[in-house]
Amino acid sequence: MRRGLKSFLGIALASAMLIGISGCGSTEVADNTTEATTQEEVTSEEVTEETTTEETASSGEAEETENAMGVEEDITDLRSVVASEEGLGKDAICGTCLGSVGVNDANLMKLVEKHFNAVTLENELKMDSMFGYNNDAPASGSIHEEELNGEKIEVPTLDHSRADAILDKIVEWNSANPDKQIRVRGHVLVWHSQAPEWFFHEGYDKKNDYVSSDVMNQRLEWYIKTVLEYYTSDSSKYKGLFYGWDVVNEAISDSTATYRTDEEPGSDKLSDSTHGSKSSWWKVYGSNEFIINAFKFANTYAPADLELYYNDYNECDSSKMKGIVQLLTDVKEAEGTRIDGFGMQGHYTVNAPSEDQIEKAVRAYSEVVGKVMLTELDVKVSALFDGTEAGLPDEYARQAAYYSSIYELMKVLNKEEGITVSGITVWGVIDTYSWLQQQSNVGGGATGTILQCPLLFDGNYKAKPCFWAIVDPSTVDASVLEVERPTIQIKKGTASIGEEVDPVWDEVEAIPLDIKVQGAEATGTAKLLWDEENLYVLMEVKDSVLNDASEDDYQQDSIEVFIDETNSRAGGYDDGDKQYRVSFNNKLSFNGEKCLEEYITSSAVTTDDGYIISAAIKWSEITPEVGTMIGLELQINDAGSDGNRKGTKSWADDTGTCYMNPAMFGHAELVE
Repeated sequence: MRRGLKSFLGIALASAMLIGISGCGSTEVADNTTEATTQEEVTSEEVTEETTTEETASSGEAEETENAMGVEEDITDLRSVVASEEGLGKDAICGTCLGSVGVNDANLMKLVEKHFNAVTLENELKMDSMFGYNNDAPASGSIHEEELNGEKIEVPTLDHSRADAILDKIVEWNSANPDKQIRVRGHVLVWHSQAPEWFFHEGYDKKNDYVSSDVMNQRLEWYIKTVLEYYTSDSSKYKGLFYGWDVVNEAISDSTATYRTDEEPGSDKLSDSTHGSKSSWWKVYGSNEFIINAFKFANTYAPADLELYYNDYNECDSSKMKGIVQLLTDVKEAEGTRIDGFGMQGHYTVNAPSEDQIEKAVRAYSEVVGKVMLTELDVKVSALFDGTEAGLPDEYARQAAYYSSIYELMKVLNKEEGITVSGITVWGVIDTYSWLQQQSNVGGGATGTILQCPLLFDGNYKAKPCFWAIVDPSTVDASVLEVERPTIQIKKGTASIGEEVDPVWDEVEAIPLDIKVQGAEATGTAKLLWDEENLYVLMEVKDSVLNDASEDDYQQDSIEVFIDETNSRAGGYDDGDKQYRVSFNNKLSFNGEKCLEEYITSSAVTTDDGYIISAAIKWSEITPEVGTMIGLELQINDAGSDGNRKGTKSWADDTGTCYMNPAMFGHAELVE
């Protein structure tokens, strides 16, 4: 059964009214979440379930609530679409993530049982959960001796209770429904986050020295062996339940696009009980040895039919993609390892990454491992969404078009020889429980100010337009993702760069930067000139609070100039695309392979009410002439007093995605 768009928008608005804001509502509680340094929700031992029922509704309102709430039993099963010959193949995974809160929500479980053929446990198979959330120190009396390879070693006791509580319900369902089985993805064996710091120290005490790599190898092998044998061996009560396991998670750095180390940017410290960016694995090994060994041990102790994956986010970023490809290659070429596929997490934002970027990523990873899967798909709201009820229908339409573009692309790629898209897992069931309701700034994370609606079902358990975008593409209006970009003319001229503003700028018309994304309060204008050597930029910013406290360059008060010299308008950065950032104190940072420090000369001067940036940026890809068209965007980053970016002001891009998608740039014509 399929409903029209108007019907769904009516449901969406009813949901928004019932739940509070944007059809989203209450969230899972996360009491030990630190600063947003990872894209996965960290959930404490005690998670409370919040309800959305209107207890004080009048009799008429109560009737509306009753009609709006509850699972739609008569609509198409999503799994029958995705796991079909017309979809991704009969053996494809149509999955979702499931946590301790969701498994106790009867309506949510009805959705899981109806629409999905697989689940990934959200937190319950991560290391901190397996050690009973005793993150400061092992549980009293838990350290004991076990034998490994004929040697006695001291190890902590594992706590399977949280994972087993969910898995037992899946087993019960499978026993009663042999024709509608649900399988499980293990997540995750080795990860820098949610790993108690004491696990890396002598005597399992984080106040002591780090253990040697030899001792850590014993602990690593023991942990992987014990977890895999418990859940996947012939004697396990869960034998045959798991189809795959994430062996290693997020081991590539966002900042360097190489292996994540113990010196990653971020406010977390290695002395913290757990940390979200810095890797104690790297602190112990100083190399990728632990990654190689993790796949060796997993290959040793996992059944042959259990697929072994590496999993990561920001996987469509061109720089990080190279780091991930190198990791996959290193693992594949090492002796004794097995890696069956790569998990593209898929924490995206409406319209970003572009189809081109996603396709490029799938092809790059498939060349190494053959098989890819979208493992944690959700879609953060676009910059066009203001979080209001009135804006919800348009946002749902944009979201549906984006979900559809991803799914249709995966179907096309899956038909190509050498590429296997083995499935799609959506990272949650209903918007209410999405991790994106928590504050996070990477991997598709939310701002913490606008509630998100990233999933296929709303807070009232109703299918959203993005659900129907997968089930029936005819419901989608792809034109809502099309964007019109402004065009300006840049006059020819040469400007000197220094603390004194060159008088040549007096005759140049100012360009207002008045597109506001999120909570930016700074204002500013830009002026531009060009000659055969450089593009010249003058940006004057009014900002009462200047802050560069953040370790993230983009969160500091700064200006950015985006240039697509060849005007290719590609969906991802190519050789002609550059992103130059200059802070109010003249700190430089860059994005793009040919966006180099030697190509820019800049000056920064603070004023009574802000700052002025002037810069000369060398042409590297073209010899400009009158009539040349380039892609261009101009942006102000506005940091608050707390050091976090409040938002941006820009000239052309109202989606906030030009940092990854040059197609969002405006147009500029070079004139006499």
